[in-house]
Amino acid sequence: MKRLVTIPLLASVAALPLLLVAARGRPAPERAPAAAQEAEINPVVRDCNTTLPPATVTRAIATGGLPCAVAADSPFTLARLQVAFDFNSWLTFVALNAPSSGAASTGTAASGAVPAADAPSVWEGWQDLFSLIMPDGSPPPPFGEAVPVPAICRNVGSGEVMQMISKTPVTPVVSVSGQPLRSGPLIDQNGHYARYQILVNRPMYDYIVANRLYSRIGQAHFKRNVTFPMGQVDSGTVGRVGAIVIKAAWKVLDPKDPNDAPSRFHVMHARIYTPPSEGVTASCRPGTLGLVGLHIVHKTRFEPQWNWATFEHVDNVPTAAETAAEMPARHYNFYRQGCSARNCPPNAQPPRPWDATRDPFPHGFHSQIVRTTTYPPEATASADTWNAQFHAALAGTVWTNYRLVTTQWPTNPTSAKDPNGMPFPLLAANTTMESYVQGNVLNASSSCMACHGNATTVNGRPSDFSFILERAH
Repeated sequence: MKRLVTIPLLASVAALPLLLVAARGRPAPERAPAAAQEAEINPVVRDCNTTLPPATVTRAIATGGLPCAVAADSPFTLARLQVAFDFNSWLTFVALNAPSSGAASTGTAASGAVPAADAPSVWEGWQDLFSLIMPDGSPPPPFGEAVPVPAICRNVGSGEVMQMISKTPVTPVVSVSGQPLRSGPLIDQNGHYARYQILVNRPMYDYIVANRLYSRIGQAHFKRNVTFPMGQVDSGTVGRVGAIVIKAAWKVLDPKDPNDAPSRFHVMHARIYTPPSEGVTASCRPGTLGLVGLHIVHKTRFEPQWNWATFEHVDNVPTAAETAAEMPARHYNFYRQGCSARNCPPNAQPPRPWDATRDPFPHGFHSQIVRTTTYPPEATASADTWNAQFHAALAGTVWTNYRLVTTQWPTNPTSAKDPNGMPFPLLAANTTMESYVQGNVLNASSSCMACHGNATTVNGRPSDFSFILERAH
């Protein structure tokens, strides 16, 4: 029996192994906005991808378009559900990385579109955080339009203005701004700062604008709970996309380094900008960036805590087990083989000051990142399976250089004990974005849902698992 996003409840995710109990029906849906507002903000689409996990992924299946929700079929076990969520994550990754021409406004990609290495992806045409939350609290520009380029960058190359040096959107002196775990810049093997973006799709943008949540004044007048639009399938392939957030990590490709060959990355030509701050003079330079990390966060009707998929470039880092073994010599983006723990302490934040205008980082420093978060067997087996299947289906494209790390999802969305929906896996970390908070200790290591469950508006009201609204001025 095929069901779309009908998720059974789990007895407990506090300890492993997890015991799956009988499904007790669908969780009660959230209160939807008024019909007219829903139709305008989260319009009906007729091309939801509802493909169930197949035995073999073909090129046609891999490029079948964007799912509006997760498709799963019985029997519902933890392993089968993880397989469904991870398959959904890969379909979403491929669809959103398809060329953006004509698709940016809806967040969908035409079925059969094959992602290209150097063509702007669908999600790159979405609304960037710095063109959504304006410094004076004014309304943002129309969807897909950026704010004017800083004066110092106007005669510097072309492309996006990239200014974040941490996934937390702050000035060159990075703070954590309400997010409870350590953040900080990531420095590659050539001493360059990684750069980051946060973008939202059209339904999420429209919800924020319609309710004036882009400003402190607007949030003060908003008396309801923030409830972003939800993805769902109504009938057949007809449904709604819902809110999607992208967090992207990019590496500066050094033309002097053969390991930074653009052919191994999805690339962006950009203006690398460091805004002025205390003790830091603004700078801007052209650069080619390679994608090294991607969070895709999708809110769906039966996953009100959102689905959290995270992908990385295959060359990013080794695992802790690999570093303890005799590894074949190879290049990593954020790890240097043969460097002792004394000289290259693993997963240590760079020494301050964090001044991105000083490039490369002084004294030859580079980050020494090791993957330390481990995952339950169900999650590991599922990610490994789909990585192999999608790599085979996408052979000959740059996307075989990217891998799904995991998908975190709520096992019990209506849990009375856990407003985060009892996530599985309990922990999840992308080495380019949670570099310094990896591990396997609850409440001390990275968990997307546990962290974002703390998100609020500027006046302290829950903000539906998004820290974006805390940035309002």
